[in-house]
Amino acid sequence: MVDGASDVDAASEPGDAPADTADADVIDEPDLTPPKLSAIAPADASDVWLHDRIDFGFDEPIDASGATVTASLAGAPVGATLALVGDRTIAVRLAPAARGTGTLEINLGGVIEDLADNAADLAISAQYSVVAWSRPAIDRGVATETPAIVVDQSGAIIAAWVVDSAAGRRIVVSRYASGGWQALGETLGAGEPASVAVSIDASNRPLVAWVEGGAAHVMRWSGSVWNALPSPGSGTHVVLSASTVAVFGSGIAVRTLSATDTWQVVGDLGLGGALVGEPAIAAGPAIGWIERTGGDAQIRVHRHAAGTWTAMTPIALDLPPAGVNRMSLAASGSQLAVAWDEHGGSSNVIAAIANGTSWSRLGRPLDVDVAGDATAPAIAIDSSARPVVAWRERIEGSDRGVIARWSGSAWTIVGGPQWHGSTAMPSRPSLALYADAPIVGSTAANAMHVARFNGPAVAAVGFARASIAGCSFNAASPTPTLLATGCFTPAPHPGLVPYDIVNELWSDGTKKRRWIGLPDGTSMTASATDAWAAPVGTIMVKEFAIETTPGNPATRRPVETRIFTNTSSGWSGFSYRWRANGSDADLLNDGTFTQDWQLDDGGTYRHLYPSRSQCQSCHHAAFGPLLGVRPQQLQRWFDYGGTIADQIPTLAAAGIGPASTATPHVATHDRAATWEQRSRAYMAANCAHCHNPGNIAIKDLRYTTPLAQTRLCEVITPGSPSQSVVYARVTQRPGMPALGTLIVDPHADLLLARWIAGMTACP
Repeated sequence: MVDGASDVDAASEPGDAPADTADADVIDEPDLTPPKLSAIAPADASDVWLHDRIDFGFDEPIDASGATVTASLAGAPVGATLALVGDRTIAVRLAPAARGTGTLEINLGGVIEDLADNAADLAISAQYSVVAWSRPAIDRGVATETPAIVVDQSGAIIAAWVVDSAAGRRIVVSRYASGGWQALGETLGAGEPASVAVSIDASNRPLVAWVEGGAAHVMRWSGSVWNALPSPGSGTHVVLSASTVAVFGSGIAVRTLSATDTWQVVGDLGLGGALVGEPAIAAGPAIGWIERTGGDAQIRVHRHAAGTWTAMTPIALDLPPAGVNRMSLAASGSQLAVAWDEHGGSSNVIAAIANGTSWSRLGRPLDVDVAGDATAPAIAIDSSARPVVAWRERIEGSDRGVIARWSGSAWTIVGGPQWHGSTAMPSRPSLALYADAPIVGSTAANAMHVARFNGPAVAAVGFARASIAGCSFNAASPTPTLLATGCFTPAPHPGLVPYDIVNELWSDGTKKRRWIGLPDGTSMTASATDAWAAPVGTIMVKEFAIETTPGNPATRRPVETRIFTNTSSGWSGFSYRWRANGSDADLLNDGTFTQDWQLDDGGTYRHLYPSRSQCQSCHHAAFGPLLGVRPQQLQRWFDYGGTIADQIPTLAAAGIGPASTATPHVATHDRAATWEQRSRAYMAANCAHCHNPGNIAIKDLRYTTPLAQTRLCEVITPGSPSQSVVYARVTQRPGMPALGTLIVDPHADLLLARWIAGMTACP
């Protein structure tokens, strides 16, 4: 009860005149209620980014000068800071270097008071489940193109993309911060916008540009509405970096926005051919694009400094059989980097950094599987001047999104788990960094996706080794069906360890999967032949599959599974032929068989099943007896069900085989390697197991043997593939390889033809 009120009441007697309330003193009741937590944002505890601002909102103004914050991730302390935003919200940010997964816990402590000095209850905390990639959902229509993304100075994501609507194509722009998407105004465009770009100006205001009706359009967000800026020019494509724009038409007009909202000329550039795909821009500015003249294509990059443009050395490209090449550009300070895809029998992703006016390529192709198609890279540069590249890749029939960072000497996978969150092939990704954490935008299955990286800081190994119990093979009495071995259901047994190699043996274009089955508690070791040696009881499994519609992984079906097993008397090989309905595979008797498999277009594929003695003739002890299981072939990345990891460290960590720093063989699809290197790498994978000093010594086709000592020059006519015996043998059937193939490998044809045609002499 407020002091004084009771006295007034007690002095009032019945019959007394009522008190004059207008003249009475009004005494306010003091505030004795402590401030209470009213909301925490983000509210979704299952999808948080470690760089999100986490807001603790209170029901009244507070004094947070005495507040403290502690945070932990997966039980380990994480640096965190707090600040008062407005007068009711404590905003917490984790240290920029925070990376990891697991439970994130944030606790507020110290003293938090309201303006009447009432202290809040200090049992204030928030918990979140942190996964490797945060993928906040968004629904603003059917996405038709890759979203353009940028991160503003606070860490908020600005995304702009094209959607289909009843009124035609429109541009939508949204901002993501503190756990939620906010639409920035209404849709933009008049019905057919294209080439959408987004950036942040020096005042942290979003800019969006696009081309429509033959003209470039630019809009700036005021905080509540979009304001139109003058058109910077006419053309078909537009790119943005901060307040600099480049418009591609008959030439390239580069302009920068002045303080009076007029476009100032930076300088114009010329096009020497037809523009291919989307051009790129980076800070500086630097402008890059792919142009085609006749059958030739090249990447052209110009960078601007001291008022002039400097042309970088063009990068020549081999055009892919279908589609177009794609390139991306990034700059930070004096560092300039480019990434592109190119075709060398398959599509590969390459990156390089500027070295004066030339380019220095960074390592090998970034592909997880260089024989598969990796395309559409996006590149950024982190605070340590290290390029980061995101790309898409089809790996063994699965559509993946991969990202890697240049360490200074090699590429390392970022985190491990892929950024792609859909089963459909993602579009060309867009890439941004905040506190060096990647943010990737893409579309898949008509939906827009944004993935934000949390961790781990170092990619973990790909799998944990499981027991092989229940999967066994008796060479003396093999089971009549594959499923009877217990090694397949038809899914592979968990104890079978998957692996892949750099360059594989040609098997008439079949798709392959490989597994190692080791007795529990055992491991492989190095050997004098360079191939890993395996203990008795080991089974090596290889599956051969076809796509009944080539290029469509949904039509993939196995046709053969081979088991190569080590017994006390040596290695033995067995073939199982899959049934037409895919229910099981049946053991084949010792002999050579063929079977025609129906294709969806009405044609057939004829598969050759080798005899058991033919297995022995290839798996000769002089080179093996295991052929591909050698460090130069295993030194690559592998896709462990969506987690990408270095294969040899993963196998070593699981106790499968020894660690190794061996240099991998040159990939036969790597255009940066010479035709000789690529041809020799092909022969090492397809010929050296027979042609070596310990077996068929007439030729030594091991990769490390100097060309002059291989005796290949005896069967090569420099400059003339058609007159070269080795070329004729490889490009006809019967020919070479002598076993296991009925169809000429077109890739081998290309490699040997280009190598021999370019020779002027053979040592």
